[in-house]
Amino acid sequence: MPEDPLHRIDQQLAEIDHLLNALIFISENVEDHQHELMRHSATSLCYIAHDKIAAANRDVSLLLRLAA
Repeated sequence: MPEDPLHRIDQQLAEIDHLLNALIFISENVEDHQHELMRHSATSLCYIAHDKIAAANRDVSLLLRLAA
């Protein structure tokens, strides 16, 4: 049985929240000599969040089509 789109959207949004909290934590705790690590971490987390937003948007589109 396929997973409910509403559940997937909620899950994606929760995961995006965790990713952004991780990015904030890393940004606030990076040492002066760790700029390369910060850049790599920020880039990776942003790509993952971007993919999760795209997945949530697909589910929102699906729900809108089903509602029409």
